[in-house]
Amino acid sequence: MSLLGPRDIVDIAFDAPEGWYDVELLGEPGSDDWPERLAAELEASPIVPQLRALQQVLHAEDPTGATRARVFVPVPSAGIINAYQTYELLQLETDDTPESYLAATDAESGHREPGYEVIGYRSWRTAHPLGELVGFTHLTALADGDDDALLEQRVVFAIFPVGSAQAFHTIFRSGFIGGFDDMVADTQAIADSVKVTLGEPA
Repeated sequence: MSLLGPRDIVDIAFDAPEGWYDVELLGEPGSDDWPERLAAELEASPIVPQLRALQQVLHAEDPTGATRARVFVPVPSAGIINAYQTYELLQLETDDTPESYLAATDAESGHREPGYEVIGYRSWRTAHPLGELVGFTHLTALADGDDDALLEQRVVFAIFPVGSAQAFHTIFRSGFIGGFDDMVADTQAIADSVKVTLGEPA
């Protein structure tokens, strides 16, 4: 057993399959015209409003910019954002483990409140090249104020690298049902590719 304490993650890398693009977050230098620049690169001007709305959603969720994001536009000519991904590091306390994370997520599997409902929840835990991975997926029904509800599929992964003081946490969201051949399998492949660099022991 190592006597060294947990080490901070100082760098993250993972595969970027074709069709995924880094989001420039609001508040970053030069980010104001990112939607126009990406749309021009993709020759897909109709997606500009969607990209700008995504920037605003991400900024509202985390104004600090610590949560990074990518957007999935596999068929630019369709003018549709198929999905987006957010990722961040979660600081682990001494009692934070894959077991406790899985228990906490399973406990919310039947969550329901006005305008929000979890449907078809499924979770799993497996080995990962870095240590362990906990994943879960579900459909989220989001009411829009009328009788209709927007269905969004979410796939979430938490990776617990051996010897790390943080977990890598990523969420994939898609309101375009059918935007993947198999959303869980496709995003699991990205999660499986995650590599981290740990800093020196404190």
